[in-house]
Amino acid sequence: MKKSRWPKHKVVKWLELGAIPALIGLWIPNWLGGYIRLFSFGADEGLFTTAFPPVITYIGVLILFKASTEGIKNMGIHYKRAVLSGIVSVIFAVLSVVTHFLIPMNSLFFGVLTLLNIGLAAFFSALFLWNTLAKVAEISAESRTHKIKDIILLTNILALVCWIVAIGLVSFGHPLFAIVIRLALILFTVTFLFCRYGVYCYKTQKSIGANFTRPPDSQFWI
Repeated sequence: MKKSRWPKHKVVKWLELGAIPALIGLWIPNWLGGYIRLFSFGADEGLFTTAFPPVITYIGVLILFKASTEGIKNMGIHYKRAVLSGIVSVIFAVLSVVTHFLIPMNSLFFGVLTLLNIGLAAFFSALFLWNTLAKVAEISAESRTHKIKDIILLTNILALVCWIVAIGLVSFGHPLFAIVIRLALILFTVTFLFCRYGVYCYKTQKSIGANFTRPPDSQFWI
């Protein structure tokens, strides 16, 4: 017998719970300032500065991944894409920790590789949330969810582009790196905030019931 997916209220609870460390960990501690200092683009990055991947965010993302995949479990292509995106994000997150510990061997190469892994982990994390909200939008009559998922996709792509540009700048020793990568982090933060608003839309929408009328690839709720 197939195990049923989590009920809506439980999915929402876990999504709200995971969003807290996911957002806080992007800025506290000042891990990005630590990497900026590592590349000598910031003489003083203030308090709580440490060069290490944002593990607090990683913990939050794991909670979000669990909630997302349980919420749209076996629900067609969006579920498959969400699972794949989540797995890829976890792989890049783990790699970022591994490459961080290799920085003493070659600070520029492994530092850049660590930042690249962090950026890709953030991008694919937002992508599995996007797929979750895309499924909700597909079976919802409310336009706000459709608009939010489009905004999330746009800001997520812009964030990744800025992140890659910043990595290119640091590779050439350009001091503009510090500004561009901060901008990229702001865009990733905006993306996750819109994901959080998407959870609110999912929580408060009234157009989805509880039971399927068709198999997973073409289902809708009544």
